[in-house]
Amino acid sequence: MAKNNPSDILTGDWNPVVGCQRYSAGCRSCWWIDGIMPWQQRLGNLPASLRENESLTMENVTVVKPDGPKRKGGPQIVNRLTLESLKGKSGIVGVVQHGDLFWDKVTDEVIHRVLDIVDQASQIQARMKDGTKYVLWSKRAERMARIMNERYPDGVPRAIACGVSIENQKLAHERLPHLTSIKGWKFVMIEPMLGPVNLAPWIDQVDWVVAGSETGADARELDLDWLRAVRDISIANQVPFFLKQVGTSHKNSNRQLDGRSWDEFPEGFRK
Repeated sequence: MAKNNPSDILTGDWNPVVGCQRYSAGCRSCWWIDGIMPWQQRLGNLPASLRENESLTMENVTVVKPDGPKRKGGPQIVNRLTLESLKGKSGIVGVVQHGDLFWDKVTDEVIHRVLDIVDQASQIQARMKDGTKYVLWSKRAERMARIMNERYPDGVPRAIACGVSIENQKLAHERLPHLTSIKGWKFVMIEPMLGPVNLAPWIDQVDWVVAGSETGADARELDLDWLRAVRDISIANQVPFFLKQVGTSHKNSNRQLDGRSWDEFPEGFRK
């Protein structure tokens, strides 16, 4: 579980929409397309017919569960686009981790339905004073910024954090100006880190920096000096820095940089 994985920033996730397509350099070995999606299909949590480059809203979707000693197999109806499926989750909850909510194959209507449920859940959590944070991150930074700014002209609610994934300096220049236009919690996800990144133009406009290496059998090499530069500029500007991993294994991750792990969270974010 994410909660018990020290290299994961999340406590758990909620996936009312699934699906994505390879979009930029970091997508070459996509953990969702190549690993999670076929695994979830084998478990009977996703339709076997779902393919790469397809988006699926998990509302009244028929799946076929395999027979097992402790569960009944056969066709079942799955509906995750509900308040009930989200409101029991707490801590730091990733919204649509099994895809990209702001992919152009996800309609504006579905995006707003997802955000409606997040807003309802955050209001419930606020009354309970448990401090749950709902985290959205995307590679489609321009669409994310447009929708979030139009929906929340006075600022994104404090229970929601918006992040953008980047892999190198070119993508930082393309995506971070859109991220920093959002009013509210903002974070940068530099994973997989495929080249040096200078965050100087944006570091005073973000609240959190997360970085990590690529994992897998064909993972591309990470230069630790790239990480040191990102860590150092974060520290110098008092921006929390979280290092996910520096090695190629996500199961036995090496999280050490200069003799220690880096596990900093923004104020109010608790796994």
